[in-house]
Parts: sequence; C-alpha cells; structure tokens
Amino acid sequence: MQMNKSETQSFELNLNVKSAVPIFEQIKNAIKTAIFLKKLNEGHQLPSIRDLALKHKINPMTALKAYSLLEIEGFLYSRRGSGFFVHVDREKVKKEKQGVFEKEVKEFIEKINDLGYSVSDLKNELEKRLKGK
Repeated sequence: MQMNKSETQSFELNLNVKSAVPIFEQIKNAIKTAIFLKKLNEGHQLPSIRDLALKHKINPMTALKAYSLLEIEGFLYSRRGSGFFVHVDREKVKKEKQGVFEKEVKEFIEKINDLGYSVSDLKNELEKRLKGK
C-alpha cells in the first residue's frame, strides 16, 4: 500500500547533522515516534532509500542501516523491488512507548535533582499545573 500525498505530509523527518545522536538513530527514532503517534500506519510505504538520502543529503548506506535495523526490530518490513513499509505490532509499540516514557521520566527527574529540586517539589509543581487545566 502506498501513501498518498496527505499521508506523506503527516510525517516529516528532521535531521540534525550537528547532533551527537547518529543520523541513522535520528531516522529510527523519528519513524518510531511517527508510528507511536499514528502518523505512520500499517502498510504505509516509506520513502525509498535513494529518495531519503537525496532529500536529506545523507549517505544511502545510513538510510539503509536505519531501515534495516527497524526491520530487525519489527517496525518495518520490506518487499523486494517495492521498498520498506510500516509494520505495527500493537504489543511491541505499547512496550516500546512505555520504555521511551520511562527513560524520559528518569532523565527528567535526574535533571530536576541536578537543579537542586526534590521529587516532592516536582510533584507539587505538577499538581499546581494540572489544576490549571
């Protein structure tokens, strides 16, 4: 199944060549996030390796590495001569999203602690802000 223009536009890949995160990891993370947010759904065709490399001025092997790793992880599948397509395994997505959430929360709490605030301070601030919603 190929994406039509409106489906393609809902997923935009932004790469930062100055980031400490390798380009292939940025691609992987962006595709996973788009799957988590349901911007990419089952069967949607991703840009070809060549198109992705040309558009973002990256080595095609970098794009292939990202796609291949996502295929190994079960987020993509390939059809010879047709390209790479999104595969959504709900359990895998749920588990992966939970892992990302836990990692982000842990890093956030570490930053809060580094600034000299306690978990209690964080809890109070969250409660204050959530009451305003």
